[in-house]
Amino acid sequence: MAAGILGAATLVALAVGPLEAQERVRLFGTVQWIASSTMQMMTVSGTSVAIDLTQADQSSYQGLRNGETVVVDGVVAADRRKVIAHEIYRDEGNAQAP
Repeated sequence: MAAGILGAATLVALAVGPLEAQERVRLFGTVQWIASSTMQMMTVSGTSVAIDLTQADQSSYQGLRNGETVVVDGVVAADRRKVIAHEIYRDEGNAQAP
């Protein structure tokens, strides 16, 4: 009986598993536009990426203008359609985040 309960508990634990890990990214590029809680940027490799700003401190992106060079640290969203920004830095031309 005890072995059956232990086996059932093990199966439940295996079925739950760990939470899906989020892929961290650092993007370098220029601001294409900002509207409300979304920013669109063009990376240095030429890819246009949607950036979700809801998790970033508003002061990190307040006042950014189209064409300004930025570095975005964040995670790829579960739907893989955008990056959820945690930090946004104005790039001063050295292509490195602080």
